[in-house]
Amino acid sequence: MDGKAADRDEVRRRVVELVGRAEAVVEGLEVGAEDGRWALTAFSRYRLCELLGIVPYVRYEGDVDGDPVALLEEAAGLVDRIEVSIEDLSWRLALGDAVRTAAADVRRVRDAGDV
Repeated sequence: MDGKAADRDEVRRRVVELVGRAEAVVEGLEVGAEDGRWALTAFSRYRLCELLGIVPYVRYEGDVDGDPVALLEEAAGLVDRIEVSIEDLSWRLALGDAVRTAAADVRRVRDAGDV
């Protein structure tokens, strides 16, 4: 494996890790909320997990602390660094859109709960 491929794989692994952590944090918030408002984020989060091959609602074994919006925003910045072939460009663009949409949805629901 050349250096570029190793870098690409490392960036993708980090994106998966950040999204997995954010998903675990939101799942914890969803379970603890009595009003069901976190369900409003389900579609965008599922789309993101689908693009990354993450199985949603599976127990996450890592750190489940942190701000899910910050985790998703960090992942969004990394997505733009994933080098792909021209054939995979639409996947990377869809992934960038999905991670930003999920972050925006989580932010809206979180902020609405703070009111």
